[in-house]
Amino acid sequence: MARSPILRNTEISLYTQVEGLIKNWISDGTLQFGSRIPSVRVMSKKLNVSISTVNQAYALLEAHGHIEAKPQSGYFVKKTSQVSTPAFKSKALSQPRFVKDSSRNLDIVSACSNEKLIPLGGAVIHTSLLPMASLQKSLLKVIRQNPEKAMRYSPLGGIPELQKEIAKRTFDAGFVTKTDNVIVTNGCTEALNLALKSCTSPGDIVAVESPTFHGILRLIEDQGLKLLELPARSDQGIDLEAFAEKAAKFKIKAALVTPNFLNPIGSLMSDENKERFVQLCYKHGITIIEDDIYGELYFTPTRPLTLKSFDKQDKNYLCSSFSKTLSAGYRIGWVIPPETEKEKLLLYKSTNTSSTNAALQMAIADHLANHSYERHLRKLRQTIEKNFSLITETIFKHFPQGIKITHPKGGCLIWIEFSQDTNTLDLFEKALKKNISVVPGCAFSTTGKYMNCLRINAGVLWSAEVEKALIEIGTLAKTC
Repeated sequence: MARSPILRNTEISLYTQVEGLIKNWISDGTLQFGSRIPSVRVMSKKLNVSISTVNQAYALLEAHGHIEAKPQSGYFVKKTSQVSTPAFKSKALSQPRFVKDSSRNLDIVSACSNEKLIPLGGAVIHTSLLPMASLQKSLLKVIRQNPEKAMRYSPLGGIPELQKEIAKRTFDAGFVTKTDNVIVTNGCTEALNLALKSCTSPGDIVAVESPTFHGILRLIEDQGLKLLELPARSDQGIDLEAFAEKAAKFKIKAALVTPNFLNPIGSLMSDENKERFVQLCYKHGITIIEDDIYGELYFTPTRPLTLKSFDKQDKNYLCSSFSKTLSAGYRIGWVIPPETEKEKLLLYKSTNTSSTNAALQMAIADHLANHSYERHLRKLRQTIEKNFSLITETIFKHFPQGIKITHPKGGCLIWIEFSQDTNTLDLFEKALKKNISVVPGCAFSTTGKYMNCLRINAGVLWSAEVEKALIEIGTLAKTC
């Protein structure tokens, strides 16, 4: 009998592994849209797992819109579970340049946080999908048990209990770090800001994927750095050939990248490409600043590794936060720097914000230690993945024909590419008048590119109102 691809000595449940295996078969074309998948009994025998395990996996696949049951016929790949469209490919900016007037995006950013609008724009997880009750319970508990500590400034590097919990979680990301090497920050933005300050000087060149998170563009502008936009693909992340070419041509000081589910296109770098990217940076003396804020929102059977897991020389920074998994409003993030750079980074933090809210750090530390964070993450990932299917199905039913759409393996964002004559900035303005927020593609580059692209948030609480808003966006897009 052939060896089963299902692993036994792992914390990942058998049915989750079966579910992930079939999703991979669908995404790589092994199972075609509309085709019949093996019966429960056949799959049970093929994978050497119980029938109940396969039933659980099929139930999840059906609930998430990947397959459908037909009476007396079995299960079939649902044609709307993923529509096969070419991978999104961007083009590189040829020369490094200073960023100018990224503040033009402020109206777009403000719309994303407007509670009166239907939130299809901001990369924000709806509060109903987050553990509000248990977090509140932890906050009240730590304030009651240690009110003086909760009211004081926290240590510069963070509350030790939280540093410990974060350090423990790095094992799943593929590396280990000392507890005191974790520096707690006011969100991931401060983490990225401190890392940039630590390894660059005004006028230095910083390479980023294109398109990239608009907040990164503002950070680079604020620090007087030169930006080098490099092409990225929705199916593999940054173009390594283009990166190698530019690294040989220009003196790039740092690369600020998101290998796991890049905002806005949701790309995931393979482990092979991650290792190659780290080696290229070693070769050219480039410091990597890794944004891993979406790393725990994966739909694959296991958590994707970080670039830091391949950083055997300890030269690079890893930044993240709990904004996408626990609470955006708590603003608790962290940076793990090279050990040799820790003191410099702490010095910058002392003049930047000096400390991070002690009570909120204590609450998250308590929640991680005493509540079922992993169970919450599994449920959250399942909900977002189901949202992807629902949103994708609605888009292809009601948006203009000929669009291209990404199919991320994690994160919470969908990237839509319309025909070249579509103006999504115009679409953004029209959507605002209908009380809907979206983000036009031009916000993710300084070049004016991606004017025909749109980012949609899948971290919503799905409802008839959200579905109606998506249909409205599709209708408006036909006029732009």
